[in-house]
Amino acid sequence: MTTVKALPHQPKTLPLYVPQFRSFLGAMAYLLPALLVFSLFTYYPLARVIYLSFTDSDMLKSSPSFIGLHNYQQMVGSREFWSSLWITALFALGVTILEVVLGMALAFLMSARTRLQGLLRGAVFTPVVVSIAATAVVWHYLLNPASGPVNRLLEAIGLPGPGWLSDPRTALASVILVAVWKGVGLPAVLFLSGLQAISRELEEAAAIDGATRAQIARHVTVPLLAPTTMVVFFISLVGTFQSYGLVLLLTQGGPAGSTNLLGYHIYQNAFSFFQMGFASALSVALFLLLMLLGFLHLRVAERRVHYQ
Repeated sequence: MTTVKALPHQPKTLPLYVPQFRSFLGAMAYLLPALLVFSLFTYYPLARVIYLSFTDSDMLKSSPSFIGLHNYQQMVGSREFWSSLWITALFALGVTILEVVLGMALAFLMSARTRLQGLLRGAVFTPVVVSIAATAVVWHYLLNPASGPVNRLLEAIGLPGPGWLSDPRTALASVILVAVWKGVGLPAVLFLSGLQAISRELEEAAAIDGATRAQIARHVTVPLLAPTTMVVFFISLVGTFQSYGLVLLLTQGGPAGSTNLLGYHIYQNAFSFFQMGFASALSVALFLLLMLLGFLHLRVAERRVHYQ
């Protein structure tokens, strides 16, 4: 007579997707508060602006009417839009290139071990924390063509002082100068952090091989700063495309529209002319432009930037 032995009890195994789903729910529970805040202050305003860009909203109508692509057609046919976009591109390139070059140069100076190291670091970063209003007041005084100290200094050495902010030929360059003075401290600090993260062994090895300081900086240090350079370049570029505060306080888009940045053009249409629908279409165009720049930045960073 044969006996049948009972098999030991085998615990039920869950499908593989169940632990992953539980892990996903746990992560979402932690992320939910941040996602709610982010949606309230980022996604909802973005969706609202996209909706208004298809309406004739003027801030007075309680229920604006849907007008399709009319605002976008008006934008494409507007000379002021293309002019402001061109001026913004010049402003962005000027400020970004100067901030990258000067920021890197200042970082090299700040990394040097001298008695004035602390004073130099404080002096470079101080303009970053100065308010835009105070910056505008100071530079209005400095660049005053009649009584400003800059023109008086030029006259003392026999050079004619330009109109700076009141001359269409120099107004945009003057605003770029002020923007660089105000913002170069942050890139300098980022470059300084990048310099401090570079291993000294590489520079010491290059020095042992007979490389000069200039050659070490050119062939070792600057290439290793490429990731920081890309970050600084992108942050500066995006910031300049969104700028309008300095223009509002320094020139109000003038003289003769020579400093009419796209950001100020949007502000003017929204809060001076109350064309909220048209201003929303301009904002959507600026958003898409920044998304394109971000995509290009990522593609370049993936192919050109080496981290080791």
